[in-house]
Amino acid sequence: MVETGFIHYNTKQDMYPLSNGGTTMNRRIRINGKSLFAKLLLGFVVVILVSFAFNVFAYRFFYTQMRDQLIHTSSLSVSKTADGYEKQLSQLDDLLTRYYFDNTVTALNKGNIDSDFPIVNELADDFNSIVGNYNLDLENVFIYFKEKGFVIDKNGYTRAEDLFGKYYVSRDYGADFWARQFTEDFHFRAYPSAEFRKYRMDAVGPEQKSYVPLIVKSRIGSQFYVGALIDTERMFASQYDTSGNPFYIVDSDGRMFFRAGSLPAKLPELEAGRSNTLLADHYFFYQTGAMSGLTYVSVIPYASLASQLAKMNVLLLALFALSVLVSVAISVLLSVRFKNPVQRIVEALRQMNPAIRHSSSIHEFNVISEGLEHIIETVHRKNSLLQKYGYLDKIKSIQPADNEVQRLVDTERPFHFIMFHIDYTREYALQPLKATSFLEFINLNLSDSFPGSVTMQIEKDRILSILFPDRDASAELAAKLDYLKRVFDQDKTYYHLTIACQLRLWQPSEWTAAYETACDMMRRRKLNDETQIIGESAAVEPMTVWTAEEERSFAAHLEAGNETQLHSLSRDLLQKLERCGGTAWHYKQLAGDLLSKTLMTLMAHKIDTQGLYADGSPFDEIDSFLSLEEYAVFFERLLSQASALIRGKREARDPIVDFVVGFIEEHYGEDIYQDLIADRLNISTGYLRGYFKEKTGQNLGDYLNEYRIGKAKAMLAETEDKIQDIAAKVGYQNANSFTRMFRRLTGLTPGEYRRERLLDPQK
Repeated sequence: MVETGFIHYNTKQDMYPLSNGGTTMNRRIRINGKSLFAKLLLGFVVVILVSFAFNVFAYRFFYTQMRDQLIHTSSLSVSKTADGYEKQLSQLDDLLTRYYFDNTVTALNKGNIDSDFPIVNELADDFNSIVGNYNLDLENVFIYFKEKGFVIDKNGYTRAEDLFGKYYVSRDYGADFWARQFTEDFHFRAYPSAEFRKYRMDAVGPEQKSYVPLIVKSRIGSQFYVGALIDTERMFASQYDTSGNPFYIVDSDGRMFFRAGSLPAKLPELEAGRSNTLLADHYFFYQTGAMSGLTYVSVIPYASLASQLAKMNVLLLALFALSVLVSVAISVLLSVRFKNPVQRIVEALRQMNPAIRHSSSIHEFNVISEGLEHIIETVHRKNSLLQKYGYLDKIKSIQPADNEVQRLVDTERPFHFIMFHIDYTREYALQPLKATSFLEFINLNLSDSFPGSVTMQIEKDRILSILFPDRDASAELAAKLDYLKRVFDQDKTYYHLTIACQLRLWQPSEWTAAYETACDMMRRRKLNDETQIIGESAAVEPMTVWTAEEERSFAAHLEAGNETQLHSLSRDLLQKLERCGGTAWHYKQLAGDLLSKTLMTLMAHKIDTQGLYADGSPFDEIDSFLSLEEYAVFFERLLSQASALIRGKREARDPIVDFVVGFIEEHYGEDIYQDLIADRLNISTGYLRGYFKEKTGQNLGDYLNEYRIGKAKAMLAETEDKIQDIAAKVGYQNANSFTRMFRRLTGLTPGEYRRERLLDPQK
């Protein structure tokens, strides 16, 4: 049994020795019912048989469907043709009927034709427009007047016997036929197509064409009717969309109305209620028009329909036979090609051998091969990650919940503990270096000198290395750290590295102590740009930089907006910290303290501090400082901005506040009541208190006490007056009340304050 991480593989198998001393699996191939090849082939055969049965059923079904579809398509075609003819005849009916309601035609019928040539010309132009612009396949449109025997067509006025005896001559439709129509009783009638000889003045001989005569009459009686000649061939070409097949039209009496193509010798009786019939070797598809009563018949030879079905039949059979042959061939090929690579994969899994990268044309097999090659590496990487998590748990005194994680952590050997902290400079943004680069470089160097070492990143800017030497390797470790320092110092423009390491072996019970000691050692870094190796383990204590008087002076100058004095004070603080040997951590503490005092003062005055956050949080900016110059520049900019904001606030004068401040400055030694000031301003005491608080950020009583104590401080320092006398001069009639207020505002009693000033006049 081979065990790696959380994955277990059974490697028990039949083996025999090789000439090179190795072993391989017995490759005897036995084809039987339980083999992969046999099962794959059997599965493919079953699929082929099922597919065969389905295809036979589908073939019969689709053959019937195709035959019915061809018949349905032919029926739709003749239906479309019939609808087209009927629609065109209906349009002609509507178009020609309107002339019975035309007052011009009625007036022309009653008048003298010889004197109405403008009307005649207007009608001729109208007929020309209909013939030329309407998509109705018309040759001519005319009006036949019975009483006078004349006709108006697209060419103008002519006698009826001339139009039908000289210009449109037909054996079937002579002048007598047209005159006889006045005696017939109908509204709309289309007559069978006939040959006409068409004579034109500009032609040498007659033009032979086939036309359908069309007549529209008024059922209430009229002395004229409207007629038209339809170009049969044009009408047929525009309506019939099944080229190559014979077509004919019969009227309601069974007479041949129109024919196109070679018709069979015998035509069937067309039964009503049906759409097709089969006679001899021809299919007849027909439909009767509701308006004209004409029956439109499309003749399709049965041989043509059978030929299409036969072609489809042959194609289906060929495709079916080909699919069966290809399926059998593919089944055998795939069975073989699946068996071999799968067998190799099984061997690789049994042997836990990732080196099985056999070239194959099967993409999935290549993917599986690559996956198997990386599976052990993945397990190792996973175990390495779990190991790091296990060490972190040990460092932070967390009991691992998984026993497998505990097994990966070595808790029985002494170790060296190293912590790396990376501080990036502003130039880092120009050429960013990933923390993983540091991690890989450190791990490569330490694992080369100390096999079995563990290096991991515990925070975005901190890397931890744990070494397990067989002996105390402090000297060797010191040399390796010096080498790392020289390498990292080459890029100190972009980052500053701190290495915390005690050159001692820690015991297995000291994981948490080692980590906390390293964190404390990081605070010992000095404020310079070199890679620093911290070996001292003494904890760094906070350093008191501000004196009480400096804090009061800073607050007073900030309240007054004294920019120059604030800059001087901040420089003194930095110089004092430098003289005391402050670490980088002390400088950050000082900067954070000064920033907090400044922000609190600005907020107490209700000053918007968003301007200080224009380039991000100033607290985040402090964390990036790596030199004394950066702190000095930051203090100067911060205090300049704060002073300007406070001065701007103070310069915004307010008449009520000015009166109150002036009154207090003039009468601070007297007994001042808020009611008295409110009466002078002619406002209520409550309004005065709220207004003063809103405008100055201070309570009126606090301002009065601070002003009085400020005056008292000056008197204590500059005069030898008794304390009770000074209390009375600044408005306190009770010396005890004065002492309590003085202590509350200064932290000292009046006597203590006077003694300190005597000892140090500069305070």
